[in-house]
Amino acid sequence: MTNSERDSRVVQNGVYNAIELSHVAMQRLSGVLLLLVLIVWSTPANAGLRGRGKYSGVVIFDRWDGCILFSGVYLMYVSEDVKEQLRPFSGQAIEIEALKVFQPVNPGDGLIRKLKVLGPAKPSERPFTFEGIALSAQPEGQGSDIGVVLTISNDNDTVARIDSSEIGFAVLSEKIGAEKADRGLTPSDGPSIAVITRANVLLGKGTWGHGIAGKMYSYSYVIDNDEKLPRTFELAAHESRSTRIAFQLPAGHYQFFAGYGGGVHESKLSVNNPVSIDIP
Repeated sequence: MTNSERDSRVVQNGVYNAIELSHVAMQRLSGVLLLLVLIVWSTPANAGLRGRGKYSGVVIFDRWDGCILFSGVYLMYVSEDVKEQLRPFSGQAIEIEALKVFQPVNPGDGLIRKLKVLGPAKPSERPFTFEGIALSAQPEGQGSDIGVVLTISNDNDTVARIDSSEIGFAVLSEKIGAEKADRGLTPSDGPSIAVITRANVLLGKGTWGHGIAGKMYSYSYVIDNDEKLPRTFELAAHESRSTRIAFQLPAGHYQFFAGYGGGVHESKLSVNNPVSIDIP
């Protein structure tokens, strides 16, 4: 059984809620609580336990200097205490051994607190084309009509076969106010947090709730049916296809990342240029 197959058992009925608190856990939360509620209304990406072991992904330092290990659909936060170990590998696809991991809720993203770099990420063994595939992104619109046009290109001299479920993305946001002082159930111990995570272009839509100082904010995306990519498709040599991801985000500062081919932190992947989004 693959990691993806094993992880998919966690999700039922196409909806999951990342807040499953016992009575004791509720009592332990401070007055400024509920720093993360994750609700995906469309069928969510596979999710599961994040523990010690090998993880592959691209090392990303975001616009606030927070660090994540990004594999497209999935991400892992890298603790402020150890992120400098990965500074020399910024923008590179690597494999690490996670020696200490914190995952406050399952399914959900985790925090790598201790690690060892093993080397470059291994190529994917899945029957699709990953080498020579590039992603690029451009912001489009403003305010309530903000979006990102994501383009996947085949830079090879031969036909490429693409799996849309492997084109994942995330939207990160700067932590503000109470978030910086009280992590609650948020795995990130850095300056930023993913307000949209575990998403791919095949799903079509998703909604996340995020609580700050007792107030709930909504973050969502949608891909119109006429913009959706098929589950699998071919790109001729040097051909490209694009899809537009429309976002509904409250005022704030964000950064968008997309990746193709990483699986569940399993293999090498390509990532796009980061896109900063600022909504006054």
